Amino acid sequence: MKKYQVLESDKFKYISLVLLNEIINFQHYFSIRPSGEEIFIERYLKFMYDKGVLAIKNGQYIPTELGREELVNLYAKYFEYLKLYDIFCAVDLELGEFAFSRLNDNFSDDEWFQFLSDNRFSDVRIAVADFKGLDPIEIVFLSFLNEGRFEIESQPRWEYNLTGDAIWNEIEDICNSAITMDYLIADDVLVNVIADGTKIALELIKQAEVANSNDIDDNDDEDIIITETTVEYVDIVEPPYYGYDYDWDPYYDPYYVSPIWLVPIVLF
Repeated sequence: MKKYQVLESDKFKYISLVLLNEIINFQHYFSIRPSGEEIFIERYLKFMYDKGVLAIKNGQYIPTELGREELVNLYAKYFEYLKLYDIFCAVDLELGEFAFSRLNDNFSDDEWFQFLSDNRFSDVRIAVADFKGLDPIEIVFLSFLNEGRFEIESQPRWEYNLTGDAIWNEIEDICNSAITMDYLIADDVLVNVIADGTKIALELIKQAEVANSNDIDDNDDEDIIITETTVEYVDIVEPPYYGYDYDWDPYYDPYYVSPIWLVPIVLF
């Protein structure tokens, strides 16, 4: 039996969250009378309606504040994944080098992708998640979300692909083929990797804050045009922002797990 499995309950939860994100952040309101391949997502929409995550207006499913709260919880995890866990996707275990330590080296997009693909780098995100008691399936789901694997408008037959087995089997296979915690746990290798990676991640947060501050200073004398997005029902949800002055001290402990990962998705 596989160690990690995408259960039907997991699949249902994540598909619902993808749809909820599309409804709230992209204001894509699905009809209560599905046509074509929308039939594949009908039961997820009905379920969210029954749970009060969605309501119905003018023959369409629309978001509620309760639904927005669910998406806020997802984006809190998404932010922390991007800032503190994605760094473990490319680690040279022999040299103790992290590819992300060179994130600000002015790579082009193609050069950066090629650099990340170097065979000397190992993806240890699953081992880190396992060590911290997080759900590896959720970690890979967040990485797919970050990579645009669940984008709707740009994908033909997206309803079928989202609700079918292929992408979820891929997530399961990634979890089961990754370097394991047991392989790295000896001699505190994994503990040291987590400690070193976290230090680099926090330094990158600091560098980004300094760069953003400089950009604001450079634009002080310029007219800044702000385009507001008209929101029809509930406000969109963006990843939260915590600057370097946030209390990051607990994160230096390799055993520390932020409380946000303990918040259950209670509606699913």
